[in-house]
Amino acid sequence: MGKKRVTSYDVAKLAGVSRSVVSAVLNDTPGIGVSMETRENVLAAIRELNYHVDAQARSMKTGRSMSLAAFGDTRHPLFMRLLEGMQQECEAHGYHILLCSPGHRPDGEARDELVDLYRQRKIDGIVTLDDTSYHDEEWAAKVSEAGVPYVSVEGYAEAEGVCSVLADYKGSVELALEYLLRPGTPQLLAPVYAEVYHNGVRSWAERTRREAYTSWCGERGMSPFWFRLPELKGRVDWEEWLLKLSEIGKPMPPLLVNWSSGIPDLYRAASKLGLHIGEELRVMAADNTIQGHRLSLPALSCVEIPYVGMGQEAVRRVLKLIEAGAAPEKAGKIWLPAVLRAGESA
Repeated sequence: MGKKRVTSYDVAKLAGVSRSVVSAVLNDTPGIGVSMETRENVLAAIRELNYHVDAQARSMKTGRSMSLAAFGDTRHPLFMRLLEGMQQECEAHGYHILLCSPGHRPDGEARDELVDLYRQRKIDGIVTLDDTSYHDEEWAAKVSEAGVPYVSVEGYAEAEGVCSVLADYKGSVELALEYLLRPGTPQLLAPVYAEVYHNGVRSWAERTRREAYTSWCGERGMSPFWFRLPELKGRVDWEEWLLKLSEIGKPMPPLLVNWSSGIPDLYRAASKLGLHIGEELRVMAADNTIQGHRLSLPALSCVEIPYVGMGQEAVRRVLKLIEAGAAPEKAGKIWLPAVLRAGESA
């Protein structure tokens, strides 16, 4: 015969409290005050009896699975950082993460499975990491019709009706430019803005970055100068443009690059041309996708999009939507500021 399963009644009896107090300790139930001494007695009883919550029974009682789906490309380093933030916030609220990725399937087909999981009560909400230009009205309609508590990270920036956690790209560029022209640095010329791109499509984030750059220069009476560089087969050819910058004047104007993924090739080209990063050529990146401030030498100055914080905020927002039940709060946009990482390159 199997060993008798330990219940909350056994825990309550050993701790000398009621089962409602045990429940309050386990679930942080609001409105039920539990002293520190009583809480410690309950936790000691739980450890002594090796008590574990019956997840299936709790799910039947509360109607919740205590799991959230995280959807994104597992090959992308930014998704891993988002998961870090989601995990931290989920642990704080007793939730687990169900990791979902499209893999080789069509994106829409993989997303439809998430709605099915919600209807089967296997997840309580969904967080997706989307491209900054993502705006799929059909997907938004599906989650809305199913009543899924849903938050998009980076998506639906220009669309109403979907809750999004977004980075303040305008503020990030302004932060970078202010750092490049901080007191004590050469301020003869406006920083030059380099836009590295993979294809001809410019996302909302890239449009916002360039507009922020041109506006910032205009407000200070400076002439903006920007150029675009293609990233072909994972490489960026910087030599021609570095030669042009060296002809503008001495000292060379500081250079702000939209993506840190183009920085390694920039460092190589500068070395080939005898330009010392941080001295003749001051460089900064408007993101930190590849953790350039840790991997480059000299250490890269950059502004970092706060994906860990965005993961935390996405979970907090989904949990609010879950608590709202049939009357969810109005979907809105949550904007998080970038973080300055000061290095030696600027």
